[in-house]
Amino acid sequence: MVPCKIMLERIITITSSDYFSIIAHDINSVLDFLASYWDGTNTLRMASIVLMLIAVALFLLLIISLYVKSIIAFFKSESKKADTEEDGFEYTEYTDEEENNEEEIAEQNEERELERELANELNLSKENNSFVFEDKAEKTEIKELPQENESPKEEKSAEKENKETKNNMIDLDWKKGKKIDLADDNAKLDPALLKYQQTKKSLNDLVALIIDMIGRGVDELKIAQTIMFRNQGENSEDDILQTITAIKDFIALAVSGKFKKAKQTKQLPDEDEALYHLAMGDASLALALMEAVMDENIETASTMPVGERRDKIFMETSYYSSTFGSIAALSDVSLATGSFELAVELAPQNLIAWGRLADMYHILENNQKAIWAYNKVLDMADEELSPQLVANARKILSQYYYAQGNSLQAAKFFTLSKQYYDSIGINRRLDKKEIEIIELIESRQKEDLEGTIAKILANYDARQLSFA
Repeated sequence: MVPCKIMLERIITITSSDYFSIIAHDINSVLDFLASYWDGTNTLRMASIVLMLIAVALFLLLIISLYVKSIIAFFKSESKKADTEEDGFEYTEYTDEEENNEEEIAEQNEERELERELANELNLSKENNSFVFEDKAEKTEIKELPQENESPKEEKSAEKENKETKNNMIDLDWKKGKKIDLADDNAKLDPALLKYQQTKKSLNDLVALIIDMIGRGVDELKIAQTIMFRNQGENSEDDILQTITAIKDFIALAVSGKFKKAKQTKQLPDEDEALYHLAMGDASLALALMEAVMDENIETASTMPVGERRDKIFMETSYYSSTFGSIAALSDVSLATGSFELAVELAPQNLIAWGRLADMYHILENNQKAIWAYNKVLDMADEELSPQLVANARKILSQYYYAQGNSLQAAKFFTLSKQYYDSIGINRRLDKKEIEIIELIESRQKEDLEGTIAKILANYDARQLSFA
């Protein structure tokens, strides 16, 4: 046992001495290497050391600057929070992701605003008995019954007070000629009664004004703006624009002598007489002239072989039928609907006829046919060539999408439609000077109407058709 222990100690001594001698040798080698490195004999090595130290210093500086910047941002955030809380508002801290979504939030807010505007437009349509894609709800009147505890004497007393109150009410209607009783101290002047109310006129009652303004050479869009203002939204923008165009086309046919040939074979009214009656609200004479020309064209085309010339006559007759329909729509929607259906049958590519046919279905509350016809317009029309027809179709379809709960599509169509009508200025209110001019024209239009019509029919430049 003892010899083994001695042998083990000797092995450890020899091994440790060799190990420490190796370490000492390695340390000496490292020291010799460092000494030679710092001797200055190797300039390139020294330069690399310097560059390395500079890089380390810059890296440390960058870290310090980022740390300082974060501290400053923290203090600014705390300061802003404190100021907001002092003003009585709750401070909300937004993350980077939320800040990136600000544009999306703004778009959503804009869509909500457009949706509210569309709802107002829909309510206006309901008030004007316009077509909406909803079922009608019956309205019932609820009469208040007297309370059980109310005695007959109290009823008579209340009835007497009501009569006295009615007698004391102010009526400023100039037609009735009632005056306020100044001796009654209880009578109060209602500001709403003093506000000037613009009288609403139907489109049929405004035909004379349209003809008068055409005779004065007023621009078509300015006429539309004036009629829209006087009509107060009873008719749509497209109704007014199409009516003005139809009247101008009727005048163009009269000036170009289109009715003269038909008058040789049929007993028909003169053009000036028809135009005068149209201005007075009676479209029958103008429609008789239009119908005679249409019948003549259809008879001529029916004897011709199928070809380009025959198609051209049918296309021309289709546009005449559209003019007939827009004039007939002033007083007879059913007659106008049949005329537009004929126009589509004669020329399926007639976009005006499709748009007006959709309008008639709209007024007659034929939902499915109206949606189908408006979509037909959007499928066929080029927005750059037919912006008016596209805008009208989008406006009515936006009501349909809104009623169906598709607010996004409704807002999109309503916005595009509104942009067009805003661009042409049809919904802009007349200023005070313009209102005074229109009132002056209306006050004298009956006296000047015959002269205005004679002037229009003598104007050779008025022969240009809108669809030519």
